[in-house]
Amino acid sequence: MTARFTRWCCALVAAAMALTSVNALRAHDFWLVPDAFSLVPGGRIGVRGQTSSLFPTSLSAVTPDRIVNASVLTASAVHRITALSTDGASLRLAHTPAVGGQHMVAVQLAPRTVRESPASFRRYLDLEGAPEARERYERDGLLPVVGGDSLTRRYAKYAKTLVEVGRGARAFDRVAGHPLEFIPLSDPSALRAGDTLRLRLLLLGKPAAFARLHAGSVPERPSSRVDTSAARRASIRDVAVSTDSAGVATVVITPPGLWNVRTLQIVPAPPRSGADWDVHWATLVFRSAPR
Repeated sequence: MTARFTRWCCALVAAAMALTSVNALRAHDFWLVPDAFSLVPGGRIGVRGQTSSLFPTSLSAVTPDRIVNASVLTASAVHRITALSTDGASLRLAHTPAVGGQHMVAVQLAPRTVRESPASFRRYLDLEGAPEARERYERDGLLPVVGGDSLTRRYAKYAKTLVEVGRGARAFDRVAGHPLEFIPLSDPSALRAGDTLRLRLLLLGKPAAFARLHAGSVPERPSSRVDTSAARRASIRDVAVSTDSAGVATVVITPPGLWNVRTLQIVPAPPRSGADWDVHWATLVFRSAPR
């Protein structure tokens, strides 16, 4: 009985360690979620930076020192966001716009690096939903061989959202210059339930052809930002789409609510750049109103 109990305990510990290892490998998306998507002229834009795998909740706050660039883009200007702080598990950004119209909030986080084995890197590709990348790189002979030397994976995250300040010029198609970013080809702020969003994905400044994207929504209410149970239920309805040869994808927006589009793209890092592989994460958050 004692030996059996000991074996059972060892198995339980091993399973827990394996689960911990898997969770440690899994990364989180980074979203920008406005306090309000529409403001009167003179209002102050407030945005939460949320980090988790369940949109739009947050497990931990990105600290301001990790931000490479935080900007507000209007139709004709770019303004740097300087009011940065943390509030609980959220990054906080604030900006008082000088003009009306549509404002795009864009944030780029500094890259981080991880040293790992080729086997761990392969598991990372599978866990993060990038089996197509793994198959492509393996077919091309680029994937590191299991049992070979360790490698450096570098990852960085980029996020965008839109806020309306009164009426004025549009800014939804402004390019922030992120290494990976969504460029809407139609105005997300004008979407109603049942409409279709067209957007282009740019990777290192060029259209990302045949790239895998995911999109999903939650009801637009204050509790959505902290209700992980509701976020988990909503994530079951997430959809996956792919860009075409021109890097363009379409997403059918139903139901109304708080929407996000997200992707990660994995590419070999430039030679002598301090890493072997680059992982770029990008998100876009917007609101869809009822029809």
